[in-house]
Amino acid sequence: MADTALLAVLLAAAAGILAGGAWVAGRRKAADRQRPAFRSSPHYTEGLHCLAAGQIETAVHELGKVLRDYPEAVEVQQVLGHLQREAGRVERAIEIHRGLLARSDLTRAERAHALANLGTDYRKAGFLDRAAQAYADALDVDPGNLHALVGRQKLAEEQRHWREAYEIQTRLARMRKSDDALVLGFLQTEMAKEALRAGRREDAEEAFRTALSLDRRVFPAHLALADLWLERDPRRAAHILEDAIAAAPERAYLAFPALQKAYAAGNEPSRFAALCERLVGQDPRDWRARLALARQLRAEGRAEEALGLLMRALEANPHVLLVHLEVWRTLRALGALGPEEQRYVTTVEESALYVDPHICTACRYRADDMLWRCPHCHEWNTFVEERVGPAAGMR
Repeated sequence: MADTALLAVLLAAAAGILAGGAWVAGRRKAADRQRPAFRSSPHYTEGLHCLAAGQIETAVHELGKVLRDYPEAVEVQQVLGHLQREAGRVERAIEIHRGLLARSDLTRAERAHALANLGTDYRKAGFLDRAAQAYADALDVDPGNLHALVGRQKLAEEQRHWREAYEIQTRLARMRKSDDALVLGFLQTEMAKEALRAGRREDAEEAFRTALSLDRRVFPAHLALADLWLERDPRRAAHILEDAIAAAPERAYLAFPALQKAYAAGNEPSRFAALCERLVGQDPRDWRARLALARQLRAEGRAEEALGLLMRALEANPHVLLVHLEVWRTLRALGALGPEEQRYVTTVEESALYVDPHICTACRYRADDMLWRCPHCHEWNTFVEERVGPAAGMR
């Protein structure tokens, strides 16, 4: 009896194992049926690896092989069109996305995405009216398509339609649940500048204040607001600029010219020197604060102190041409230059092009001036001063 019971238990266990195995095998077959066939292609896997490694051309080549074997692969066509656009072959990207849209088997999401991609193709090619229409068509198909909304927002920025850009950015922030206050602040600043150009001073001031209420790091709003008050109330202008430096000390040098005027108009020129000394104390490599302070000391007849400051600035920043020039000017003020050296300094002052390099932290685009919006990747507030390490032997 015990043997019979044991046999029954063993048979039940075996049946359970077989049933479990059959269930797992069934699930695996179902998954295989749901998985698109093109994902089994070695070219698809290799294309993804190349894409992850930043090898765009090789990725395009491999994914092109996938499409030859699986021409119905919508996902691969979408990716390939995007890569062609990023590689600068916009006409090819347009051709791919138009071909996709000619198909009748696209889902609603796929059609909206293809239309949004086509809009970006047109925008990159400079066909702004076509881009606007493609984005509008994408949003008609899928009002929540993020790609189309982002494209419309960028298009509005490029056309300087700042209010429209602001409204779309606000909508995007709600949809993505993201903190876009800094970008919204910059867009408010552009709207304020337009109001100022139109002579609507009160509207402009209100918009600048709105920008700063969104994010205190919107430095151009501080600068413009201080400029509005500089003649009427220089102390108030100075206070606005001091707030700007407290919010973004790395941008302090942009406020130096206006601050010097404000302090001088308020009969407090010594406050500028104190500010520069404080900034140098916070960041010993801040050559701009040292340079501004050295210029003021030289103007006051304290050339030897100015030279000491400049030499310390050079030790940390030997690549900065403006510091070298200020050293020559200070040596000239000290009477330490002969006729030939003086002639050299005069020639440089009159004819040299001073490069003040800044770099975009988002895409590495280089510019010879401070820009608030990158002309390459179109991101806001991404430019920083390009720092180069000291020369060999000066560490």
